[in-house]
Amino acid sequence: MSAATIRADQTDYYDNRVEDPEFEINRPHGESRFYRYLMDFKFNRVVGLLGRRLEASTVLVICCGSGMDAEYLIRRGARVVAMDISIGCLQRARVRGARYGLEFTLVRGDADDLPFSDASFDYTFVHDGLHHLTEPERAIREMARVSRLGILISEPADASLTRLLTRAHIMKPYEEAGNVVLRFDAQRLSQLCHDLGFTHFSSSRYLVKYGHPPARWWRWLDLSPVFQVSRAVFLLFGVSLLGRWGNKLSFVAERAEARAQVPV
Repeated sequence: MSAATIRADQTDYYDNRVEDPEFEINRPHGESRFYRYLMDFKFNRVVGLLGRRLEASTVLVICCGSGMDAEYLIRRGARVVAMDISIGCLQRARVRGARYGLEFTLVRGDADDLPFSDASFDYTFVHDGLHHLTEPERAIREMARVSRLGILISEPADASLTRLLTRAHIMKPYEEAGNVVLRFDAQRLSQLCHDLGFTHFSSSRYLVKYGHPPARWWRWLDLSPVFQVSRAVFLLFGVSLLGRWGNKLSFVAERAEARAQVPV
């Protein structure tokens, strides 16, 4: 199957076949406390690698989906432009913005060929978007081109456990949209970003599993002290003990001028 066909199939899925549009518009609003905690952890993990606040920074979000990533960054003071190739995603992101009082610019565009000039933004951010692409390297090169200070990536990690579970047919190698789930390695990302002019690299991994939407029984995790115990178990096993083999990767590449700024 050609790259163009794969892209067209995925675009059609997000335009016309998303199972629960309201979940996409609202998440993590209205979901269980533990699910909201995990989403916050995921974003905090990658943004925290910068070591500075994003307040007043200009950030391009590529593969923005229904706007959850943009909302997170806006609520931390960033000025956001959110881009996706799917008209359906952009429509849902627009509804999210109106529903939750968010101000951001929406643009339709292709991650492989960003419609912006060089160094248009301080940072470019992607969360669970690169793994949909047939040539994610092209998108990373484009992220680097339009970013003045750095890029932030939160994607599936190339984990041995995941490969084992996939070979055993316990995990599927593809998603509902039809794409094979690509997985990423921090060392390879660092080498690519070094070649693109970045000088400082930070990464971390952690182990976590959740559904979209989460199963109904997750509501039981909201009860005290169940929530506190669940959070402690995740931090102990998913982050501290097993994190280095985890299935989720947070990665940041920064230019020298970003590091020259005084952290806030």
